[in-house]
Amino acid sequence: MKREFTPYYVSRFLLSAIFALVLVGFSWKAALLTLAFFGLFLLYLHSGWFQVDPSHPLIPLRRDDRGRQVQRKALIAGIVAGFLVFLLLGPAIGLLDLTKAAGFLALSAGILTYFITQFILLARA
Repeated sequence: MKREFTPYYVSRFLLSAIFALVLVGFSWKAALLTLAFFGLFLLYLHSGWFQVDPSHPLIPLRRDDRGRQVQRKALIAGIVAGFLVFLLLGPAIGLLDLTKAAGFLALSAGILTYFITQFILLARA
């Protein structure tokens, strides 16, 4: 870890902790999830997939044209996955009167698809 990125490390650790607490509450699982999310932030910073601009300590990552194309493809895949999950599970879950669950599952599927697709496409470099 480089000293010049300390603001990035601190901000991303806090963001990871807050997100984990929202997802699973205050438990040991939140600690593991925080470490996993923080590890992904570290991977993005030190992987070489993005241009790093140390003059912006909180947001040092910059996308080049390839990064923007990967982000675009990942966003399309995430939206399609979320829509399909909602379309397929919505009516089935609607019969059980769990309509909020269909939206939550669709949003979760879309987010996971986005990050997994982006990770795979960036790793192909």
